[in-house]
Amino acid sequence: MRYIGGGPYHAEICPECGSVMWNGRCENPECDYHWNPKKDDDDEGTDNDTE
Repeated sequence: MRYIGGGPYHAEICPECGSVMWNGRCENPECDYHWNPKKDDDDEGTDNDTE
């Protein structure tokens, strides 16, 4: 896990679209992770929905 700038922000690459994610929320409004942020317990790049 990498932190940028000493603040409480966690940046990573979105497994869905490749944009930057800040604290689990993708900055791309067309991506699912923009509207449904990734949780800490989500595995990267997998769909955990069992509906």
